[in-house]
Amino acid sequence: MAFISDLRYASIIPDGLPLSLVGVIATVVIGIIYGILAKERPLAGFPLAAIEGQSPKKSWLFHGPQTITEALAKYSGPFQVMSGTGPKIVLPNRFADEIRNNPSLNFQKAFLKDFFTEYEGFAPHHQGLTGDNLIQETVRVKLTQSLGLVTDDLVDETTASLRDIYGESPEWTTAVLKEGVTDLVARLASRVFLGKDICRNERWLQISKSYTVDSFIAAYIMRMAPTLLRPFVYWFVPHGRSIRRAVRDARQIIEPEVARRIAAVDRARAAGLKPPKTADSLGWMYETARGRKVDYPASQLSLTMAAIHTTTETTSQAMLDICEHPEVAQQLREEIIQVIGEHGWSKNSITKLKLMDSFLKESSRCHPLNLSSMNRYVDQEVVLSDGTVLPQGSRILVATNFQDPAVFPAPEVFDAARFLRLRQEPGQEHAWQFVTTTPEHMHFGHGTHACPGRFFAAHLDKVALCHLLLKYDWRFVPGGLEFPAPDQFETSYSGSRAGQIQFRRRQEEIGLDLE
Repeated sequence: MAFISDLRYASIIPDGLPLSLVGVIATVVIGIIYGILAKERPLAGFPLAAIEGQSPKKSWLFHGPQTITEALAKYSGPFQVMSGTGPKIVLPNRFADEIRNNPSLNFQKAFLKDFFTEYEGFAPHHQGLTGDNLIQETVRVKLTQSLGLVTDDLVDETTASLRDIYGESPEWTTAVLKEGVTDLVARLASRVFLGKDICRNERWLQISKSYTVDSFIAAYIMRMAPTLLRPFVYWFVPHGRSIRRAVRDARQIIEPEVARRIAAVDRARAAGLKPPKTADSLGWMYETARGRKVDYPASQLSLTMAAIHTTTETTSQAMLDICEHPEVAQQLREEIIQVIGEHGWSKNSITKLKLMDSFLKESSRCHPLNLSSMNRYVDQEVVLSDGTVLPQGSRILVATNFQDPAVFPAPEVFDAARFLRLRQEPGQEHAWQFVTTTPEHMHFGHGTHACPGRFFAAHLDKVALCHLLLKYDWRFVPGGLEFPAPDQFETSYSGSRAGQIQFRRRQEEIGLDLE
């Protein structure tokens, strides 16, 4: 009220206006001033990239790949783009190794402005981007080291899921590719993360499949909106409502299970017994927390979000490449029959599927999920080898380079055995695995903050592909329209949510199901 009174005494607003109208005018004035002051401005010293005919912000939001490609051709060094939350410096790919382990570059802070973590619906993003590293530690220490233990669970759930999703008909059936793959990946990841009961909870599966897309779209819309309007956008756009409801329902599903497990641990300790061991991420998080307060539902959603989105995209694209290159399907089947038929299901046998490993890496090379990677926040000023100064408080990312002909001869050709041959060269056995990161192949990022869950994702992918290939034939819809192009957001791609393919049940040459 004092501020409004000051405005009237200064004769900015005419006398005699109703007090309510004065309040409205004052709010508008404050909003205009705030909008001017809060407007993001480019950083000094870096050329600002934009395609012709578009503002820098729209160029990045709607034409990110073209913006990156044109700027790399135009500028010899780093440049900047204007994202919905301010400028970001783009480094050419040659700097990837130079910055990959720099302690002054923070991974988590790089996304805090992009995913509005102060809002309840974005709680899973907040959990994943805070500094306690609980999720990363759980994945790195517990999940990765337990791949051998969870293999049977993945095989069992794949068997049950495929029966539910694709059925047993020997006739060609048309289905939306992304829909079926998302269902499969959600069940497999949830089986390992939450156990057999919750992984088949319909509401949890719905949340796990939709939350990532809904939260990314909500954040995308909020980034496009003026800063002052973002709180209103969050409350009124449908995707904002969806993520609030998803977080609420996830709490109702997971919190009782957490309480039950903690009570069991407490009872065991009170009786002088060893607490019961669990083989899922809820138990692993409890052990890793070591008494720290944990938002388990948000943590589970954060873990699920990271696992399901990328794995769904990778598996969907792999199935498209199977349809595009049917000769590869038969080669992969022969390897599965030989390896799994001889060695059965185990972590070690899955690592012997070297052609499949190469196929997945080539698929992600030819159809990358993103044309930028290694997002970082500059905690302390960094000087690059060419003299470029990355200012404290700036955000950076690195352009990917999946098509370098100096590294990949005939990069435009899909070659399923490309990385298998590279691994056969002396000293290169581990250099070109699917999970290996290099500047030339940053499907899982690169350096200290490369995706810690990539080993689990690759393991899950291979188990799923073994079943999908031996139990079903796959093809594009005959005489149909060309499969839709992927959706695009900034520099990332997401497979079409409407594209259809066909499948039919075939008789597998070896038994894949657990006895």
